[in-house]
Formats: sequence, C-alpha cells, structure tokens
Amino acid sequence: MKMICINCPKGCELDVEKNGDDVVVTGHACPRGEAYGKAELVNPTRMVTGLVRVAGMRKPLPVKTKTAVPKAKINDVLFALSQTTVQLPVKIGDVIVPDVAGTGVDVVATANLA
Repeated sequence: MKMICINCPKGCELDVEKNGDDVVVTGHACPRGEAYGKAELVNPTRMVTGLVRVAGMRKPLPVKTKTAVPKAKINDVLFALSQTTVQLPVKIGDVIVPDVAGTGVDVVATANLA
C-alpha cells in the first residue's frame, strides 16, 4: 500500500506491506515515518476537532479530542459532540465529554469562554 507520511512537511512516500505478522515500511526518512506507516495499516487513528453548543450563547465552543481516536469511531465522536451543550465558564483544557463514544479519549475545550 502506498501512502504519504503526514508527520512532517517532508511528506515521504511510504510503501507499507503486511508480511505475516510483520509490517514492513520503506520510503521513510525518519523513525516517525516508519511508526506512522505501521499504525496507519494496522489501526489508523485521527484527532477530531469540532464545535459544541454553549447554553445561552450563539457562539459555539471549539473542542478537540485529547488524543487520536480510531477512524472507525469518528462519526460516533461527532454525533456525541452534536448532542453536547456546555455551561459557562469554560477554560482551555476543561474536559467537555469524558470517554467520548466509548473510545477512552476525552474531548477538551480549546478556548476560554466566560
């Protein structure tokens, strides 16, 4: 499988192949590219960003997952965000949705609102 590494601006073109239980990555210029290729083939994950409603305000609160979640769970995470309304005040880093969609990952605020 061919893919472009997204860990840095260099954008190495990776060749990733599963060889039995081993995953072989070529084309990377650094260890991060090799780790990315392996993870992307076996268990691809992504950070998720979004907006949630704020009670009594028209302006939404920007949020993100604290760490990456499995790609297969992104729609579940976005649905959970669409069902969430927060109360003021909110500080950057406050947990808005703990263990979102059963992923074990918290959603946190990325802005201060008072």
